[in-house]
Order: sequence, then structure tokens, then C-alpha cells
Amino acid sequence: MENEIEVLKLAGRFPARVKGLLRSEPGGVLLLMPCNDVHTVGMNDLLDIAFVGDDGRIIESYRAVAPLRRLKCRKAVAVLERFSTCDPPWFSVGDYVGISRKEGGKA
Repeated sequence: MENEIEVLKLAGRFPARVKGLLRSEPGGVLLLMPCNDVHTVGMNDLLDIAFVGDDGRIIESYRAVAPLRRLKCRKAVAVLERFSTCDPPWFSVGDYVGISRKEGGKA
């Protein structure tokens, strides 16, 4: 069965990638692209972080990453982040990430 993320925020420009989830409200997942290096400096909450390879597969996945940490994955082209939560499940290594727009959605 496929899991769907209802709210995906894109951080494609440098300022948005640097900010990441800092001062954001919980809810949804942030896609940082291009990105292979993240930090949790300034964060007060735990984060779930997954590194995505150029084939769309999860290369590394971390749950409940504490503040003041840095994670890097040289082979990653993108990173998915969210505030750590018990539900829904987070990505596992080998999972495939595909992005599509729902019919009637905005471009």
C-alpha cells in the first residue's frame, strides 16, 4: 500500500533551504532540493529527516533528530524533513518517493 503526503512544501531557492523548518508550524513535509546536507541548529523540536537519491529512492532515514545536529549524505539530491511525530510512518531506506499533482491542484 502506498503512503501519501497531503501537504508537501517545496524549498527550492537558497534562502528557503537555509531556513528549512525553522520558525515553521508543524504539519506537512518540507522537500529541500537540491540538498544533501542539513542541520538542526535553532530548532526546538525533534525532526524526521530522509535523504533522497537521484533515482527517487530513500538512501538514509532518521527519526527524532535532536537540535544542534548535522547530517550529510553525499549521494543525496534532496532531503525530506518534518517535525517528528508518531504518525504517520516515516520513510525507510529503499522506499521510493514520487511527486505528482492532484487533479485540480495549483501548479
